[in-house]
Order: sequence, then structure tokens, then C-alpha cells
Amino acid sequence: MKKHYFYLVLLVLLWTMAVDPLMANKFETISGGVNGLSQEKIRLLKEISLYTGGFLLMLSVIALITRKRFEGFIGYSSRNDSSATLKGAAILAVAGTIFIGLGFL
Repeated sequence: MKKHYFYLVLLVLLWTMAVDPLMANKFETISGGVNGLSQEKIRLLKEISLYTGGFLLMLSVIALITRKRFEGFIGYSSRNDSSATLKGAAILAVAGTIFIGLGFL
């Protein structure tokens, strides 16, 4: 059984080593900025923005769901006051919305 894991790890390592040279020719960052097609760079930035916005919105939802359950993690109980968590969730939601909006431009 352990042999299968070894071969799986070896396969993943070989795959990542093979993909790196293919991606290296796509973008060149030495002394000339990023070379490549403008549309491809814009598409990549939009995807990054959408994923980042979605991640921040997911974090804000998790913060709202677990706002009174931190005593198990750090020994702190916030049964009466969760205003800091609400402010943090609001900031995460606004930032996530901005990133998603930038992704759709």
C-alpha cells in the first residue's frame, strides 16, 4: 500500500517539473515586465480577482456563522459581544464584492 503512495508522490513531482518549463516560456519577467498577449493577461487577472472575491465572501459567511463559537479555538467566549466579528465580516464582504466587481469589468 505504501508503494502506491510513493509512486503517486513521484508522479505528482514529475508532473510539476514538466509543467514548469512549459509555463516559463509563456510569461517572461526578467528585465522586461510580463510579456504575452494583453487579452490573456487580462483574463488571468480577472480570474484571480473572481477567485479572491469569492474566497473573501466565503470567509465573511464563515465569520458570521461561527461568531459565537470561538471558545473552542482560543478559550475566549463572546456570547454577549460579537461586534468585532460583525465588523470584520462586513469588511471582508465589501472587499470580496469589490474584487468580484473588478472581475466582471
